[in-house]
Amino acid sequence: MNPGHDQRLDALLREWQPEIELAPRFESEVWRRIALAQEKPASWLNFDWLFQITNQPKRAFAIVMTAVVLGTGLAAWQARQNYHQEIAASKIRYIQSVDPFLNTLLTSNP
Repeated sequence: MNPGHDQRLDALLREWQPEIELAPRFESEVWRRIALAQEKPASWLNFDWLFQITNQPKRAFAIVMTAVVLGTGLAAWQARQNYHQEIAASKIRYIQSVDPFLNTLLTSNP
């Protein structure tokens, strides 16, 4: 660019003043909000603690992988429990299908 053009632009920018009417007590309100934000106590409800823990990629990856491994392990354990319960129930159904009077004989004897 032309150096003379830059000087004229710089002069125009230095002379320019925005013509904006600020609200009454604008500056004091801004400083009040800043002070309130700084005084805000840390709470478990606002999840700032979660951001502080996961703001490092390695730590966040470790947390996610731990959750995945725990979730997979718990799902496998629950599936195994359900499988054993279903096997026991199917054995009972099979015995009842082979000998339908077994249930009535067992319940009728005092």
